[in-house]
Amino acid sequence: MSRNRLHHALACAALAAAAAPALALDLSWSGFGTLGWAQSSRGWVYERSVDDGGSADRDSVLGLQLDASLAPKWSATLQLKTAQSLEKDSRWDLTPTWAFLAWRPDDDWLLRAGRMRVPLYLHSEILDVGATHDLARLPTEMYSIVPSNEFDGVSTTRTWSLGADELSLDAYAGRMSTTARFWSRDGLPGFVEPGAVFVDIDTHMQGVVLALRQPGGLWRAGLHRVRTSQTDGKKVPVTLPYVSLGEGLPGFYKVDDSVPYGPDVRTVSTITNWVFTLGLEQRLGGHWRVAAEYARDLQRDTELGSNTSGGYVALFREFGAVTPYLSLARLRSTKGTRDWYRKLTAHPLPATVPGAAQLNAAQRLMAEGIWAADQRSVALGASWALDARSKLKFEWKRTHVGDLSRLIETPQGSDTIHDTHLDLWSLNYSFSF
Repeated sequence: MSRNRLHHALACAALAAAAAPALALDLSWSGFGTLGWAQSSRGWVYERSVDDGGSADRDSVLGLQLDASLAPKWSATLQLKTAQSLEKDSRWDLTPTWAFLAWRPDDDWLLRAGRMRVPLYLHSEILDVGATHDLARLPTEMYSIVPSNEFDGVSTTRTWSLGADELSLDAYAGRMSTTARFWSRDGLPGFVEPGAVFVDIDTHMQGVVLALRQPGGLWRAGLHRVRTSQTDGKKVPVTLPYVSLGEGLPGFYKVDDSVPYGPDVRTVSTITNWVFTLGLEQRLGGHWRVAAEYARDLQRDTELGSNTSGGYVALFREFGAVTPYLSLARLRSTKGTRDWYRKLTAHPLPATVPGAAQLNAAQRLMAEGIWAADQRSVALGASWALDARSKLKFEWKRTHVGDLSRLIETPQGSDTIHDTHLDLWSLNYSFSF
């Protein structure tokens, strides 16, 4: 994250703290981290940094949290973490994940303002604290819905006590400036270099989450509305007109109005996603436990948007300090989204057509900007609790790729990677203090 964004989050926390009662501070601090290694069976890169040479960047993270009790009903929290940058592949950044002021007028209400975690997942609040859960890697098929997991805004929580159970309703609203990363196999000569493409985006989000906490489990459901626009003001195509070059000749899809053929490209400046999430973690009796999450991401403003279904189910069996598990996961875009990718890449213009190379590159670049995926995974792993605050974890995961996966970086000059699989091995040491 850029220095300006770091200063913005810290300024939010400072302004919020200034509004609280000016009383003596009671400070406490804690820390967490994961030292991770991931290696795949393939030479091409998966999830930004993992290939057959292995990488520590994907799973490693270090964090520090400061909690301040300002008064009986007021508190403030600041959490900083360092991890792989959202803005550049070969860099780690220090980012504020939490920087908020909290007011609890009574046991039933909690109000917060500042930077917080978007409550999308079962593990949203402990997303980076690997010592608190048994999965070596939170399933990518679920935990890749959004490019950033934080927002600047306000949230309120209402809690009802139901005997041994607890029901809570969270509502939040805010915004976030972040960076979305795409991969371009060939780029666009003269305009976009091949490789990683970083796009600055602004998001405005609101949502509600209902959760039921029981002695043996947690059930939650959420509905989230996210409006996204590019920071530079560039608009998003609603659809792409097909341009025919004549009877018996191939055609192409017009991706930009700079192409002097065909009708204008209809665009919108902002797209809206509705994300519906379900999650549960339930003890089955004895030493068995199950966890599952599902997300449906709906995008109607453009035919080239993110329309995906994703989720996983995981089964755990505890043997003292060791907990092995099996998980199954799936992430799939709608047929319409996948069809657009194929239409833009499967039939390039022949070299005999004037300007074919530039038109083909432009179509492929547009396809690579579609948030599309078709993959499923099975994983076997185990965690070993060395003590109450640290775990050693291992996982083998096989991922089958169908039509395509936006998580794979297609090497320059290669065909889109599809109808294949990769094996991924992960070894992590997670701790908190």
